[in-house]
Amino acid sequence: MKQNKKIAITHYISIRFSAIIFIMAAIMILFISYFSNKTIYFDIRRQIRKETHYDFLNIDIRNGKIFVNKNFIFEEDHVQKIILDSQGDFFRGHYPDKKLKNIPVNQWHFQKVKCSSDYYYIYDRPYLKKDTITNKRVLVIVRNIGKASDFDSQYKTMKYISYTFTFVIAFIGFLLIGIVSSQLTIPMKKIKDTADKIGTDGDLAKRIEYTTPFKELDAMIQANNRMMDRLEDLFQQQQQFTSDVAHELRTPSAIVSAECQYLKKYGKNIDDYTESLTVIERQNTKTTEIISQLLQLSRLEQGRIKDDFEYSNFKTLIESVCDMEPLQFKKQITIYSNLDDISIYMNVGLMAIAVKNIINNAMKYSKNKSSIKLKLWKEKDYVFFEVKDYGCGMSEETKKHIYDRFYRADKSRNTEGFGLGLSLVHKIIELHKGTIRVQSELGVGSIFTLSLPSDKSSQ
Repeated sequence: MKQNKKIAITHYISIRFSAIIFIMAAIMILFISYFSNKTIYFDIRRQIRKETHYDFLNIDIRNGKIFVNKNFIFEEDHVQKIILDSQGDFFRGHYPDKKLKNIPVNQWHFQKVKCSSDYYYIYDRPYLKKDTITNKRVLVIVRNIGKASDFDSQYKTMKYISYTFTFVIAFIGFLLIGIVSSQLTIPMKKIKDTADKIGTDGDLAKRIEYTTPFKELDAMIQANNRMMDRLEDLFQQQQQFTSDVAHELRTPSAIVSAECQYLKKYGKNIDDYTESLTVIERQNTKTTEIISQLLQLSRLEQGRIKDDFEYSNFKTLIESVCDMEPLQFKKQITIYSNLDDISIYMNVGLMAIAVKNIINNAMKYSKNKSSIKLKLWKEKDYVFFEVKDYGCGMSEETKKHIYDRFYRADKSRNTEGFGLGLSLVHKIIELHKGTIRVQSELGVGSIFTLSLPSDKSSQ
C-alpha cells in the first residue's frame, strides 16, 4: 500500500497559514481596488457638484444677454468652468482641450469622457436666471470640467498606501506564523527526544519535564507522563509477577523433588511411600490451585469468561460458601449473619469464588476462636454485602496493593494462600459492574463491602 509522504508539522502549519494569509491579502487588495475606485468616482462627482452650488450668484441676464460678474471663479481645485448659453454654445471660459467643445450638453448628468489621450469628468449644471429688464427666465449652463489624472493622482496615493499597509500586515502575519510554529514544534521536538531516549536507554523512570505556552501540549505531556507511570508500574508488576510465580511454584516443586530423593534413598516399606505420596499429592494440589487461579484471573482480564448470568438467591450462595469453609472449623470462628433474602443477576460460579475468597480472607487474618460478621442488604438498585473481621487489620500502604497479584501483607509468607484471592474478587466484581471498598485499621480489623447492581438493566 502506498504511503503518503510525511511532512514536518512546521511546514504543514506554515504552508497552510501562509496560503490563508495570501488569499486574505489578495481579497483585501481586490476589495480596496474595487471600492476605492467607486469611492473616488463618487467623491469626485460630489466635489465637482459642490463647486457649482453658488455659481448662479455671479451670473446676470439683462435684455437677453449674459453678464458674468468679476467674482466668478473659472478655475478652482482642478475644476475648470465654461459658461454656455441656452443653446449650449460657448460663451465664456477656457476648455482644457478644444475637442471637448464637441461634447453635447447633458444637463444634471455626471460624465466621464475620453478626449485625445486623456479622460475628463464633465458636469453640466443648468440655471434659470431672471432677466432683470424683461423679467423673462433665460437658461444658462455652467459646464464643469476636471481632468481625471489631476484627481486620480490625489486618490492613487491613498490607494497605494492601502496596498502597502496590506503587504505589511501580510508580512507581519508570515513572521508570526514562523514564530508560532517554532513555539509549537520546539516542545514537540523535546517530547520526541525524551521519548526516543526512553526507548533507546530503556529508562522507564524518565519523564518529560517541559512547560509549554500551550494548554494542549501541556496536557499531552502530562498524559504521556501518566502513561509512563502506568507502563513503569506494569513493568514492575510484571517483574514482581514473574518472581512471585517462580517463588510459589518453586516451593512445591522443591518439596516434590526432595520427597522423590528421600524415597530413592530411604524408602523401604509401604508406609514410607504412602507418607511421601501424601506430601507429593498435597504439593501437586497446591500447584494445581495456583495454576487454576492464574488461568481464572487471566480469563477475567482478557474478557474470555462465558457470559453465564442468571437471577439467583445471593443469601443462599453466601450461606453455602460459609458451610463449606474449612477455616471456620479449624480456627473455631463464629459467624454472625444478618442476611436479607435477596436475588441478583450474576454469574453464580464466579460470584461463589468472590464470596469464598473474601470470607476466607477474613477468617485467615482473624485470631482463633474469634468472630466475623456478615451483612447483606439492598438500597435502591444496589445490593451490598459486608464482611467484617476483628483480625490484624491493614496499613494504608498495604491497602494500596491488596488487589495486586501475589501481594501479601505478611511478607514472611507464613499465612496460607497465594496472594491471588483478592485480585480475583476485584476482577469478578468489576465483571458484574460493581465495586469493592475496604476499611481497615491496624490491630482493629477490616471491613470489605461489595456493591452490586441488583438486576440486569443496571449492569
